[in-house]
Amino acid sequence: MGWIAVSVVALMTAVVTTVGSTVPHCFADNNSNPSRSFNTDLSGISDFGFDLYRELSSKGTAKNFFFSPYSIWTALTLSYLGSAGNTKTQLEASLRVTGKTSTLRLWRALETMYAQRAASNPQYTFNMANRVYFDNILHLRPCITNILHKELHIVDFSDVHGTSTSINEFVSSTTKGRIPELVTPDDMVDALMVLVNAAYFKGTWRYQFKPSSTTTQSFFVSSSNSVDVPMMKLKTNLRLAQSTELGAQILELPYAGDVISMLLLLPDVEGEAGFSNMVSALSGGSLSRVTSGWSSQRVLVELLLPKFKLEKTLKNELKEGLINLGIRDLFNSSLADLTDFVEENHLSVSKTIHKAFVEVSEEGTEAAAATALIAYTRSSFSKAYQLVHKFHCNRPFVFIIHDNQAKNVLFMGAYKSPPRDSRKISGGWRN
Repeated sequence: MGWIAVSVVALMTAVVTTVGSTVPHCFADNNSNPSRSFNTDLSGISDFGFDLYRELSSKGTAKNFFFSPYSIWTALTLSYLGSAGNTKTQLEASLRVTGKTSTLRLWRALETMYAQRAASNPQYTFNMANRVYFDNILHLRPCITNILHKELHIVDFSDVHGTSTSINEFVSSTTKGRIPELVTPDDMVDALMVLVNAAYFKGTWRYQFKPSSTTTQSFFVSSSNSVDVPMMKLKTNLRLAQSTELGAQILELPYAGDVISMLLLLPDVEGEAGFSNMVSALSGGSLSRVTSGWSSQRVLVELLLPKFKLEKTLKNELKEGLINLGIRDLFNSSLADLTDFVEENHLSVSKTIHKAFVEVSEEGTEAAAATALIAYTRSSFSKAYQLVHKFHCNRPFVFIIHDNQAKNVLFMGAYKSPPRDSRKISGGWRN
């Protein structure tokens, strides 16, 4: 059985730090085990991701989009652990977290859960890793040294080539070479801190598409504009729902092992209005009401899904999107407060970069993501459909790579307009 490349994501967030002065304290009992228990409701992470998607995708309504909200959330959570004052308050509100101790437990518990799964489930791969790079001139808080001892790396940022190489090697290793370069030596000039998250997913479809069934068909960008694309076809029993809350049909396309699935959301009303209304209604709660209400009974579905490859790079628009979500002081050189990281109050975030890649084909999905934060000196569900239903993704749709057990949105995107080279896509991913 072959594998299929569905998604590869790279995220880079550069955070620049400048001046601000509170007296921080250790927020967790270092003798406790942060992963012993955690709130299993991850809808807040999903809400953050959907809000950020709406901010970022609104910049170009007719364009495709793909990113990893979980990777961005994880990197920002690292910055939250070192924040204080209004910076901390704003991060709490936007990230939907309440208190550093409980957030650290959640963060560690998710890390442990995914590591245990990786060791016990050979049917798919999901790896995630974090690193925090501090310049050797900084005076770190002892509690941060203890709490982040696994992630902590002390480096000499004046060696811009050596430091950028180290970061890129970590990211490339975690993403299996899908993201070979996240930062450049120029990004390291005057940097004092870099927070990095990298994630990688690879899985085969539980129900394989036959390459011989893939044909050239029309994808309708709008009622008056269509593009020929390689369209995959699958006829099998799948879970299908109609959500009046979202104004959409939702189809589950599981990966082998049934732990992670791709959710396909197709708006009931064709055109930009129907798509926008569906996206506006997306939330952790609305998605959970669909997935929690899945019937155990599957129905026969004829699925048409484009075979596609997308790439996305976000720079200033990611920073602007986060500011619009209320994370303002973190990016303000006069107001940022990261003094729970270091004694010096001169760190702030000034640069963000996000890179994303996704490829969908007959065999499965491969996805990777990396997020870096660089700090510089300041200067409702209804019944299932009838027995047979056609679910044709031949018009704009949203796709989500969803952790069914943790109810966590790992990656998400929108396919709205086939890329120019969409007809050239062939074969599966590399081994």
